[in-house]
Amino acid sequence: YENNVSKSYTNVNGNPGIMLSIEKTSTASTSSVCDKLNQTIDSLTNGNNKLHILSLMDQGIYIDMVINSILDNLLYGGILAIIVLLVFLRSIKPTVIIAFSIPMSLLFAVVLMYFTDISLNMISLSGLSLGVGMLVDNSIVVIENIYRMRNNGVSRYKAAVYGAKQVSGAIFASTLTTICVFLPIVFTDGITKQIFTDMGLTIAYSLIASLIIALTLVPCMASKLLTSSDEKEHRWFDKFVDFYETLLEKALNHKSIVLIGALILLCFAGFSATRMGTAFMPDMSSTQMTATISPKEGQELTDDDLQKISDDFVKIVGKIDDVEGVGAMNGSGTMIGMSSSGSSNSMSVYIVLKEDMKHSNKEIAKMIKDDTSSLNCDISVNESTMDMGSMVGSGINIQIKGDNLDKLQDISKDMVDILKNTDGAIDIKSSLDNSEVEQRVSVNKDEAMKYGLTVAQVYQQISEKLKSETTSTTITSNSNDLAVVIKNNASETTIKDLKLLEIKGTKNNKDAKVKLNKIATITNATTPASINHKNQTRYMTVSASVDEDHNIGLISRDIQSKIDDYNTPNGYEVELTGENETINSTMKDLVLMILLAIVFIYLIMVAQFQSLLSPFIVMFTIPLAFTGGLLGLLVTGQILSVTSMLGFLILAGIVVNNGIVFVDYVNQLRLDGVDKRTALLETGRARIRPILMTAMTTILAMSTMALGVGMGSELSQGLSIVTIGGLLYATLLTLFIVPILYDIFHRREMKKIIIDDED
Repeated sequence: YENNVSKSYTNVNGNPGIMLSIEKTSTASTSSVCDKLNQTIDSLTNGNNKLHILSLMDQGIYIDMVINSILDNLLYGGILAIIVLLVFLRSIKPTVIIAFSIPMSLLFAVVLMYFTDISLNMISLSGLSLGVGMLVDNSIVVIENIYRMRNNGVSRYKAAVYGAKQVSGAIFASTLTTICVFLPIVFTDGITKQIFTDMGLTIAYSLIASLIIALTLVPCMASKLLTSSDEKEHRWFDKFVDFYETLLEKALNHKSIVLIGALILLCFAGFSATRMGTAFMPDMSSTQMTATISPKEGQELTDDDLQKISDDFVKIVGKIDDVEGVGAMNGSGTMIGMSSSGSSNSMSVYIVLKEDMKHSNKEIAKMIKDDTSSLNCDISVNESTMDMGSMVGSGINIQIKGDNLDKLQDISKDMVDILKNTDGAIDIKSSLDNSEVEQRVSVNKDEAMKYGLTVAQVYQQISEKLKSETTSTTITSNSNDLAVVIKNNASETTIKDLKLLEIKGTKNNKDAKVKLNKIATITNATTPASINHKNQTRYMTVSASVDEDHNIGLISRDIQSKIDDYNTPNGYEVELTGENETINSTMKDLVLMILLAIVFIYLIMVAQFQSLLSPFIVMFTIPLAFTGGLLGLLVTGQILSVTSMLGFLILAGIVVNNGIVFVDYVNQLRLDGVDKRTALLETGRARIRPILMTAMTTILAMSTMALGVGMGSELSQGLSIVTIGGLLYATLLTLFIVPILYDIFHRREMKKIIIDDED
């Protein structure tokens, strides 16, 4: 049996070695377990100079690097937000008050995370990083109003109380609108809920904390610190406000031009989105890569051949500057977490990169493929061991369903041809690749009936001839039943023997024999090695990968259009599955979540304004703000991924906040007797500073994530870009479109209702 056992093979940096795979228990922390293992490795290697241990896959290192990167982004975002406040307010005291609210809100959010069993992971920490810019929004609106009233001569205690009270309803509604966008996550299931529940809850917790602190801690600190009027000249900002007031007045006089321009941009962005590439998750950088070495299609390689190719591969890859170490092992010994097929006739390779690598994972993967192209084998490289897209599978997969195997094979061949003629589709594989040759006996019923034979009787006699052994009886020994098998010692039946096989029948009421080739035809045909069933229906698959220069979403659309044009026989179904199916399903869930969130936002604003019209005006900012998000993706060359779609969900809750504050203040002025046009212009002057401050703090807090600073930032980069683009555009909408729409729809005068409660 020795020849049937595959030999163990391990090569680490060109030397023979042993690979160990260690998995943590379900209750243990990955990071802490990896730290303890590394400490043990250091103690072993320090005590023995001849022992060298290389960590080919360490999830703890990656987790620590990503978490540190996210924490750095959170810190930088907070610092940038404080700088914005200092620039706009030009005063230390109110800036200190708002800066103090950031750690308090974060601490409050972390406490809530602890009691709801949310761990500090990539998703939840990304939520905190995204929320740090929004944490100060409520405090900015409150302190800016208190600061303005204080400079108008109101005493510090009155300014603190009435300043907070005046905006409390607006910030309460704006906070609820942002939180409620995550409520639809409760109604989803599957991977969408698993990924984004932690992020949604984390952002919601931080915003709830910021609301409580803005209405309690901020007024208290303001009443103590703002002891004197601290009005300072803002020459550049005052000139900017005057310029904005002039533009707003012109916009109110030429409403149609502004609205048509916004509508054209919305249509352009929507059209561009239909042509934009899609992906489930963006590619993520990592210091760890994997590769698989396997024979080419139809190629036969012995274990020694594969080992020699693997040795050459390790030497070639080890010479690349950014590579720190390479380890290879035979596929049957694949380690935990390896994304390859693990075939016994393949080699699994682990590649460790330097932390200060000069090239991206995609560039290094291309180098590996180019440098090893001379090796006589198939080499596939996985750019990152932490690719979240691997959770749902990748590439293109076509399922052909039906009953007749021959027809399924014909359709499969046509699908292979379609993929071969599609740009970007590589590594095309089919269920037919492992097909086997078989001999088929087709009985001519009319000829068989001349000898009184049915098809079943002919096949029964053929089966008896081909049977190599039979069970004659069963004997019992020590309470064990043993079958007695009689084996046919005759030589193997050939096709020639089968054709000349005499079949017993009757002719003219007499026994007769006829050779099989007289009543049947024997042909060679191919058949799949296995028959797959789904919902009791046979199916075959055709799959392909996508090269680096193309996008899975765009290629899938191209293939789908070709499948739609294909003349599929009746009773058969051709379905495009794979990664694109997961993308479409998740995108559909997110679109439904956005629509449901918009309904919740509208209902909250109806309760706030006690009107159906004012919320309707603010709601116009949502689809137009999506224009900014789509334009942000177009300008930066990003694709539409699940995380960027989550950015649109968050954007729906954020963009209405400034609109709420604007409309709420206009209504207050009109109730005090100010005419509509004057109220709009005065609100623009009074609210432009908090609107710009809240927008800039959120934008700058997300800027480090949008720039892709640090490892793992790719996860939330698309989300940040969408939010930043949408906020930039939505700020313009709030300052111009909202006043225009208010002027159009609010035609009636507003009067304050006074109830005189007298006996």
